[in-house]
Amino acid sequence: MTAFIAALRKELRLLLRDWHALLLLFLMPSAFVIIMSLALAGSFADDQQLQLKGYLVSPDTPSAASDDFLATLNTSALFDLQPATLTTPLRLSGRSFVLQIHEDFDAALDTPGASGLSLGFAAEMGLRERALIRAAVQQLFAKYYTHLIAYELGYDDDYAREELLREGFVSELPGSTGGSPNAVQQNVSGWLIFAMFIIAIPLSTTVIQERSERTLMRLQTLGASLISIYLAKLLPYGVVNLLQLLLMLVLGAWLLPLLGARGLSLQINWSALLLMGLATSFAALCVASLVATAARTVEQATVFSGGLTILLAAISGIMIPTFIMPQAMQSMAAMSPMNWALEGFLEVLVRQGTPSDVMHYCFRLFLFGLLIGTLAAFLLKRNNQHG
Repeated sequence: MTAFIAALRKELRLLLRDWHALLLLFLMPSAFVIIMSLALAGSFADDQQLQLKGYLVSPDTPSAASDDFLATLNTSALFDLQPATLTTPLRLSGRSFVLQIHEDFDAALDTPGASGLSLGFAAEMGLRERALIRAAVQQLFAKYYTHLIAYELGYDDDYAREELLREGFVSELPGSTGGSPNAVQQNVSGWLIFAMFIIAIPLSTTVIQERSERTLMRLQTLGASLISIYLAKLLPYGVVNLLQLLLMLVLGAWLLPLLGARGLSLQINWSALLLMGLATSFAALCVASLVATAARTVEQATVFSGGLTILLAAISGIMIPTFIMPQAMQSMAAMSPMNWALEGFLEVLVRQGTPSDVMHYCFRLFLFGLLIGTLAAFLLKRNNQHG
């Protein structure tokens, strides 16, 4: 026990003196949370108004019908169109499509199968985005044409809107708008997990340095077992993981609202949050232990730890939300421990999940950590026997 406490004190002193490691573990993920939350605030906003930005090419000789369609177009908050010509360049970074009203718009209305409108798209625009814009224009024209038919039959606009279009026919299910993360919830959860797993870099670095300096061998002569020495080494980093969790909550709840982002609500189940924090920390520390025992040099440990963490973050929904990914990538993400952690944290922070709601995520993370930790212990004993 004395040797264990001595090893624990040594690790705490080494960690507190290592400013590079502390900056890596606290400053870098904090910067990512702030930058990404502010940058993606609009994309994740649940009150964001969808607006399709493009160009409008009007006929040189407008008619009453084309003017009426333009009036309908201008009343729609869905479109943001600027007058232009067909030669105006289209880019995804700006206005990505052009809507042309034909010169023979009136004649096309009375000719079955004729075209009175044309759409052009930026070359790099995806098929789904093109289909969305095409459907929106078609819906707008259907609204205009329905009002036109109602007028010709002697009915007013209220009849067209309430009886023909039945605009209120499709409603939202109660509570269906909840459950989607905003930018702060997504990034606080994601970069917290990233910070916990990147802990493998400083941990493996110190282990390799002590191995080369025979520090571990000297500690063993004091009566401490190799496993207890490693546990003493892991414990301070476990505390660091919990401090990272606390820091991310502070950033999300208090700092980001001051910078204009939506604040993180702390009306959550704290027991569920603590369970997720412990499970994620356990899995991350076991991965760090495996890297520390498997790598032979500091360079190997740094490259492998950094590369593995970035790769897992990329496929797990931390860098790119899973709902943007194609189905094949979503299936791949579901096999990643970082994704289990992310889904668990989002369950707590977004849907106010309870311990029972996140228990299956915690079980996966603990089981994964147990398997990785067992492999790390096996390599540790083998290396010690051959060292």
